[in-house]
Amino acid sequence: MKDGPSPRHAGDDADLALRDAAVDLAAAADAEHIVEALDRAVTRLTAGSAHEVRIRLPEDAALTAGRSSRAGSAQLVLVQAQTAGSGPVGALLIDSATAAVPDLRPALEALSAQAAAAVERIRLAAEVDRHRSSREIESLLEQTCDVVLIVGADDRVRYASPQARNVFGTAALRDVSLLDFVDARQRPAAEFLLRHVRSGGAGAADSRADWTIQAIDGRTPVVEISCRELRPGDPARDVALTLHDVSAQRRLEHELTERMFHDSLTGLPNRVLFTERTEHAVAAGAGATAVLLLDLDDFGSINDGFGHAVGDEVLGTVSRRLRHAVGEHGVAARLGGDEFAALITDAPAAADVEHLAARLCRSLAEPMRTGGGTVVVCGASIGVATTPRAASAQELLRNANLALRTAKAAGPGQWRRYEPTMTDRARQAELRSALGRAVAEDALFLEYQPIVALGTGRTVGFEALLRWRHPTRGRLQPGEFIEIAEESGLIVPIGEWVLATAMRAAGRWHATTQDRAPYVSVNVSAHQFRSDAFVETVGRLLAQTRLPAHRLVLEITESSLLRDDDKVWHALALLRGSGVRIAIDDFGTGYSALGYLRQIPLDIVKLDRLFVRGLTTSRRQRDLVEGIVTLTGALNLDIVAEGIETEHQRQASAATGCAYGQGYLFAAPMAEAETLRWAAGDSPAAAP
Repeated sequence: MKDGPSPRHAGDDADLALRDAAVDLAAAADAEHIVEALDRAVTRLTAGSAHEVRIRLPEDAALTAGRSSRAGSAQLVLVQAQTAGSGPVGALLIDSATAAVPDLRPALEALSAQAAAAVERIRLAAEVDRHRSSREIESLLEQTCDVVLIVGADDRVRYASPQARNVFGTAALRDVSLLDFVDARQRPAAEFLLRHVRSGGAGAADSRADWTIQAIDGRTPVVEISCRELRPGDPARDVALTLHDVSAQRRLEHELTERMFHDSLTGLPNRVLFTERTEHAVAAGAGATAVLLLDLDDFGSINDGFGHAVGDEVLGTVSRRLRHAVGEHGVAARLGGDEFAALITDAPAAADVEHLAARLCRSLAEPMRTGGGTVVVCGASIGVATTPRAASAQELLRNANLALRTAKAAGPGQWRRYEPTMTDRARQAELRSALGRAVAEDALFLEYQPIVALGTGRTVGFEALLRWRHPTRGRLQPGEFIEIAEESGLIVPIGEWVLATAMRAAGRWHATTQDRAPYVSVNVSAHQFRSDAFVETVGRLLAQTRLPAHRLVLEITESSLLRDDDKVWHALALLRGSGVRIAIDDFGTGYSALGYLRQIPLDIVKLDRLFVRGLTTSRRQRDLVEGIVTLTGALNLDIVAEGIETEHQRQASAATGCAYGQGYLFAAPMAEAETLRWAAGDSPAAAP
């Protein structure tokens, strides 16, 4: 098995194949139907590879059946699943070559157990005809946690498995309208979904949704439903539904999302949510929008002199005074540390915003009495910017920050309004011009930092990192010039050069080490994804370098990925379809709503270094990371912990479930010449 991250869709296909097989087997009328269902499932699990499938039956020879896609007969192996109460269970006979594939074993055992249950159900059906009893049949479906329903053309339940009582509060659902149990707000969509399945239109064969069920006992579980026509073409138009209770998972997603949008100490919106609200306000354009950035004056001396407990109380008092001053129609936020912010939308006039800034300076300068009786004075410096002088939220925030710097330079307790002269336009123009020359003068170069498997220490990939040898400022990191590259349009040629250079290096790794070759991970700007020729460029470079597509990972930042940009998402889908893998970079610093991870075409999550640092100091941070790891694992996504600098951090990352890591503990970024020696083991990563 490879140590490198695996594509996500394989696990999803296996799960879908097993669920579809469960529905088919629940409806199978005889042994031939069972074999057909098993054959379809094994074909999907093996991606169409040749195989032979049979089932082991009771002594009744009339049930004997089998199917083969091989040219000749093969030696068959009985696959059985171990159960706690009944011992080995299974009816699937499969060729020895397919049975020997390790990754298939759990799925084959599940299929075998389902087949055995179906065989037993058919045997019991004969008994039902003779004895007019269905209790034995019902007991077969007691073993699954999912609910299986068969719904007629009138949306009334024709059959409900015994587990229905766990979701609906009763299993007596026959001839009851299923839609009556669906939350009223979701009922029209649920009705449309059932009609769509019966229509046989595009995507109808495997339709999915989340429904909130109004159980008769008052509970409101959330279920993930998958549905399809029971027998396509049948005039009865019955629909088979599988309902899986995801209430706990959705609650955890909501809780984690809330934590990522709000400051845990003050309860105020954090930087992520404040930035999003600012972007929405500027985009709405419904009047003047103002941003006030606040920095507490000499707050460090309060922590040093009175302790962090007093410091936390001061931060709480500041947040309450800020919230009171801003009022219900504004947004107060804590951006981190001693930095706060306020967003004022539809401001009546610039003078009103300036009066608010002056009032805040006076309010925050008033003494604060803590719970222990300590009296603290902690003023603030404030920078103010408004939309008439900013065309975007990013520019508005940048202007407010420049005004804040000017206010702090004027002394404590001051506020300043942004003026155009505060922007060092000359410096920006010089840097943009120098960057244009850098492309032509080969002043750009790449370094590579290893990505290692935390369990073995083996290098599974390298992240390509862009550097610039500036003629006067020396070696520059991407954060110092990428924004200028995006604004000037240089990001497209620079990005193509980075891709080509990194892929040629990865091609040399592949030629030298073959199956153990590390993949290369390249950061890509959203501007590149929006470029009309980007997907074509990647395909051309893959052909030129002969690099296998799965050995290329494209990283895009979280904030770029979650803006519902159809062009970016379309490019991502095309690239993943070609075998290229996609990673979300610096996860946890953008707009993260965890529910998005189920929708994004994605393979890898790179956990931001801020989470890694907190693992060794904060129990809350560890719980949050463990929750993220659990959710990404359920979605079959690999997770890489970034910024590991100490052995303690490595151990903590591994303990939370992170399979891979990256950081200076293992190696600093290195030139390409060193990568082959590193990957070959001459300089092994830190031992696990």
